Amino acid sequence: MRLSRLVLLLPGLLLSVSAFASSIEWVPKGRPFPLTFADPKEIRMAMLFDGGSRIRAAVGNYFSILGVDLDGDPFINEQFQFGIEGSGNFSLRQGPNGTFPLETMDGLFGLFAEWNKGDWQYQFRMTHISAHLGDGNPGAAPIKYSRESFIGRVGYAPVLGLHLYSGLSWLVHSQPALPVWGLQWGGHYFMPWRVGRLTPFTAMDLQWRDEAAAAKWSVNFHLGIALNDPLEPYHSFRFFYNYFSGADPRGQFLNRPFTAHSLGIEMQI
Repeated sequence: MRLSRLVLLLPGLLLSVSAFASSIEWVPKGRPFPLTFADPKEIRMAMLFDGGSRIRAAVGNYFSILGVDLDGDPFINEQFQFGIEGSGNFSLRQGPNGTFPLETMDGLFGLFAEWNKGDWQYQFRMTHISAHLGDGNPGAAPIKYSRESFIGRVGYAPVLGLHLYSGLSWLVHSQPALPVWGLQWGGHYFMPWRVGRLTPFTAMDLQWRDEAAAAKWSVNFHLGIALNDPLEPYHSFRFFYNYFSGADPRGQFLNRPFTAHSLGIEMQI
């Protein structure tokens, strides 16, 4: 079933959920499934500087439309949320006279449904991604790149600041045609060794994608410092070192191996 047909079924799904809910909130804050910082395709606001020759930027946000308190107890954290999300991922290559013309642009739009129960979180996403070359691309021939995916993930957060997750993705439709399955594991940890509002953190995302002929495995690693409220570790401004190795996450270069050492800054949305 195509993504557009499933979108038409969502109002009925939401009414079914709300019929059994004890409390409904429109436009709730936050998300039951925490953002996965090291996932290259996560919804985020970040800039990464690759060795002085390339800048990678991500501009995205999400909008939770409906929240449902599944237990009616304000002291128990069990909630369902539904919303929309979108982002643009850009790469800019250093040109003459200190300029950085646009090299590539990948755009994402999607729907998400999430719920949590105690230390566990569950997420289902439907996403569309398209990828394009910019005028700063150094002569590569463009390809037609468009895809729709279903993504399911399970998360576990046993203590404050620690989040582990794993997931499975399935390509419903893609151009060019590609194998459909992908696997993902990862997590992040805000360490308890704080100096004022500065908190060390680390994050890693490991993915296997059958679609990537050049490198089926990819790893993305962060190590840095978060400026935050110690009681709210996810709401922070982060400075970090980033290492990526695997198939290029930019759609136009999907079958090229890519390795980068970067310095990054990120703001929690």
